Amino acid sequence: MNVRLASVALLLTAAAAMAQLSNTGFDTGFVASGGQAELPAPWSSTGPGNSFISFDTWDHTGGNGLLPTFANVFTGVTAASGTRWSGGWNFENMHQLMSFTLTPGQQYTISANVHAANPAIGFIPGGFEFGLGATSTSTPLVVATFPTVTWSNGWVLQSATFTAPSNAALLPYFFPIAYSSNQAVNTYVGIDDITITPVPAPGSIALLSSGLILTFRRRR
Repeated sequence: MNVRLASVALLLTAAAAMAQLSNTGFDTGFVASGGQAELPAPWSSTGPGNSFISFDTWDHTGGNGLLPTFANVFTGVTAASGTRWSGGWNFENMHQLMSFTLTPGQQYTISANVHAANPAIGFIPGGFEFGLGATSTSTPLVVATFPTVTWSNGWVLQSATFTAPSNAALLPYFFPIAYSSNQAVNTYVGIDDITITPVPAPGSIALLSSGLILTFRRRR
């Protein structure tokens, strides 16, 4: 294998390993309490089972999670993918210990599907911001924010790009944080398919493209 092909192989290996989060759609793992105030591992909260702290797990099949009709919060909603999603109040929390820390100065893109709760029972639009923390109980450093969504939007695929801070290597915990469109009024928001991935440098993209072209030509 020549140097160019070796570089391509390294890039492909890095691309395969670039996901910092697992169980991004909340579809694997058992949740207790029918999903209320419980999250599937490796997602957690500072107080699992405490409905004043922890996000909930929803399951449109009712297999393992709250049914969308529970309290009429998500009546008629199905998961953006799979069968489950998570939801929480803006005063609750959830987090995950990332598989490896972010690289200071590196750009990353966070993406997720977001769904507002039912306005028929008083919920107002809400959204998500995302933070990094040193521990599971840290006050997160917010690095990215999505715009709020409304019920009529259904699931909205959103993304935001940010640059990892200089102390990113000391912040291994990732926090999705619900927020309300009106700070004086609490609201509830659902989220599914959360990912965080590095943005490839332009030079890396060019190298990958040229290497793949070379590989194709060699095979021909």
